[in-house]
Amino acid sequence: MEHAQLDSSEWSHIVVRLGGAEALAKSAREHGAFIRARGVKSADDLLRLVLMYGPGGQSLRSVAAQAAAGGVADVSDVALLERFKATADWLEYLCKERLARVVKEVGITVTERPIRIVDGSRLEGPGDRVWRLHMCYDPGRVRIVDAIITTTKQGERLDRLAVIPGEIRLGDRGYPQPDGIKNTLEASADVLVRLTWNSLQMTADDKPIDWLKLFKQAGEQGVLDLKVRVHKAHSQFEPLDMRLVIIKKPPVAAAKARARARRASNKNQRRTDARTLAAADYIILLTSLKREDFPPNLIATLYRLRWQVELAIKRLKSILHIDRLPAKNPDLARAWLYAHLLLALLLDEISAGFGAIPPFATGEPASLVWRTTILLTAALLAAIWPPPNIEATMRVILARMHQLAEPPRRRKLQMIMAASLS
Repeated sequence: MEHAQLDSSEWSHIVVRLGGAEALAKSAREHGAFIRARGVKSADDLLRLVLMYGPGGQSLRSVAAQAAAGGVADVSDVALLERFKATADWLEYLCKERLARVVKEVGITVTERPIRIVDGSRLEGPGDRVWRLHMCYDPGRVRIVDAIITTTKQGERLDRLAVIPGEIRLGDRGYPQPDGIKNTLEASADVLVRLTWNSLQMTADDKPIDWLKLFKQAGEQGVLDLKVRVHKAHSQFEPLDMRLVIIKKPPVAAAKARARARRASNKNQRRTDARTLAAADYIILLTSLKREDFPPNLIATLYRLRWQVELAIKRLKSILHIDRLPAKNPDLARAWLYAHLLLALLLDEISAGFGAIPPFATGEPASLVWRTTILLTAALLAAIWPPPNIEATMRVILARMHQLAEPPRRRKLQMIMAASLS
């Protein structure tokens, strides 16, 4: 590969977006990712290579061969593996730095009441390695505003990611936990989460809730708005004054929910609770928002925004392929995952910069966001490492065959044995 092919001004622009070469070198040293130039010349070269390995979808052998042919680094795939393992904390820092800038750029005012949607997703690697992506998404700005990657030991909580005063935080049925709700409210934010009938211990008028009675009332009225108190079992916990909003589903959606409940009961070989079947006809929401400012119809409209965070996670998986983790080593896996997250944050920043996705877009911009992400991902990956032509690729293969080939094995490959017999 000719060196001129890698002299991409676009990569220089990406380095500038990330603070410049000096800032990258300083943060890399502070986090132990780049101590001295041996094999890899600079911190921004190391970042370029780890982005090739992560969202670029290249194997360690391919990265090593192309880096050597391009004059970026002349190291083995094993040496690259060790260098990449040391970048995990650095890449996490770069992601946090990007997210801190997002909060500063977007700005928070009480009149805006920013809406923040939290969700999580499992990211499974080879063997039994499983990680969890925690994400906070702003549907008005159409961008990720906070995220972190942890092991599955750290579950989903409303307050897992930083809470901004004045925000409205939305969560699905995995998030109604007393401590998480309490901490979010104490941070001067409001919450809106979905429930199942047995998610929380609650009382209405100092009495345990009779769910079948409430479902009957909601069915007659179409919607039920009730003041409740949230408790925490077997703990000294100051009850939380909240609103319970029960909204009747359309008949088709209710029928599908009842069928799912019956299938789940049959699978687990247990009888279906009457409250579970009755709850299938309704959407149950819990919120701290005041009734005079947010009537039930507005609460329902707010909660319908939650699907946007699921689409954001789907874009990470379907376009950036963050769910195709190849690494077993924990440090290498973290580096691979945070490299994807860093690319996603750069995509959001670029989109916002030239107005590809207008803030507070009306209508349904889902297809626009999806297509824009595909185009920008391809352009950003090409800026990181310009795609070679066929002739240049053949030169890399011929010149770096020893790096691309598998190492010798004790047991001969079956294809080699078959060739010797023919």
